[in-house]
Amino acid sequence: MFSFFKNVKDSTDTPLLALVETDWHCHVLPGIDDGATNEAETLTMLHQYVALGIKKIVATPHVRADFYKNTSQQIRQATAIVERLILQHHLPLSIEASAEYFADENFLQLIEKEDLLPIEGQYVLLELPLNQPTFLGLKLVENIQKKGLSPVLAHPERYRYWHQKPRELTKWKEYGVCFQLNLLSLTGHYGAAEQKMAQALLDADLIDAVGTDAHGLRHLKKLNELAANTYFKKLQQLPLLNRL
Repeated sequence: MFSFFKNVKDSTDTPLLALVETDWHCHVLPGIDDGATNEAETLTMLHQYVALGIKKIVATPHVRADFYKNTSQQIRQATAIVERLILQHHLPLSIEASAEYFADENFLQLIEKEDLLPIEGQYVLLELPLNQPTFLGLKLVENIQKKGLSPVLAHPERYRYWHQKPRELTKWKEYGVCFQLNLLSLTGHYGAAEQKMAQALLDADLIDAVGTDAHGLRHLKKLNELAANTYFKKLQQLPLLNRL
């Protein structure tokens, strides 16, 4: 079934994420959510991105009404700090300001006001509660699409309440939602159940984009475990939205 994946190159000279090119989900901006806490931590992450072969970073700090009340202006300002670090240290990287929007009433208001930071001006990254489903989910999808934008569901493999209800998950695809897989899930970082679901989504050809969801250097270094991962080799040949 996956015979065409045999053409993947196994070269030790090729950086691990060179074929991915862009990280569509990370928390690299300093001091605005639970990711990098300061510029020094951000800089260590940037150097690791270069080592991994990433060419572009899409910064997606949390935006949610309870814990992380980040505004578009605050995110742009934090992104400007990272742009300065990239220039000062002559790093072969670019960065784009976006966000990981949590499924709450605040997000509904942001959609209505058109106060969003879409990836590449088109894709809106949406996060659902990890522990229980929300009735807002598909309503948010519909409202995003009414604005001419494309919803992207962050790490669908992490919503355990869907693990035994695959039909609920595939329904989102039928509504035109893109799926963004966390690369860390393939390492078993979040647990065996999440790893198994990540593999199942890849087997079903349901993944459109990937992200590290890195909150610090430890996560980026953890990705080195993917070097010999069969499923990681498979996804490198998919037509991912990450490609520049």
